[in-house]
Amino acid sequence: MSASARSWFATIAVQRTRTLQHLLKLTFAFCLTLMATTTVVHAIEPATLSDADRKYLTKVEDYLNELDTIQSRFVQANPDGGYSEGTMYLQRPGKLRFDYDPPDPYLIIASGKWFMYLDRELEQTTYLPLEKTPAYFILRPKFSFGDNLKITAMSRGENVIRIELVQASEPDAGQVMLIFTESPLELRKWRVIDAQGGLTDTTLINPSFGAPLSDQLFEYSEPSPTTGAD
Repeated sequence: MSASARSWFATIAVQRTRTLQHLLKLTFAFCLTLMATTTVVHAIEPATLSDADRKYLTKVEDYLNELDTIQSRFVQANPDGGYSEGTMYLQRPGKLRFDYDPPDPYLIIASGKWFMYLDRELEQTTYLPLEKTPAYFILRPKFSFGDNLKITAMSRGENVIRIELVQASEPDAGQVMLIFTESPLELRKWRVIDAQGGLTDTTLINPSFGAPLSDQLFEYSEPSPTTGAD
């Protein structure tokens, strides 16, 4: 997502402050790759899908729409070659928390209309409209592959389903791959290639699905901004 947050695929551009530099590293956040490419491919063509592929896409849509909560440890490979770990909490629709382990002083909270990135060490908070971040892809009230998404590749094998996507209206903004286990159907990993070619790879470790989560996980006491989310 870029500083302007122009789309859910866009990534935070490299800025001079450490906070925005790490926003690039952590980008989905929340988010599996188009192999080892380092540049975004132009004029991306949609995948040719079989009837069986379309059947599985319907299953994935139904799964994501029925998904209510996830709690999981995660390991994240960042664009600079480093790794981060922590615990993530997701409650659909609209709520997300990524709590990074020390020494990373970072916390991501999505709740309501805001996506908030906190640097506890610098005591800085960055706000982005939730609908314009990658997080909204899975936090939206209703998920559909027909909702401004273009499927560029899909594969199944060894109990794994991989779905590669771009945003139909801005295909050069970045690419994402979602990885699911097939039986049972569960989200396990995502990869994002941003518009600059940076790769962020996030893997869920021992995820728990459907367990109740406290609303306090998604609360943040600093006053929310009053503009910027229109």
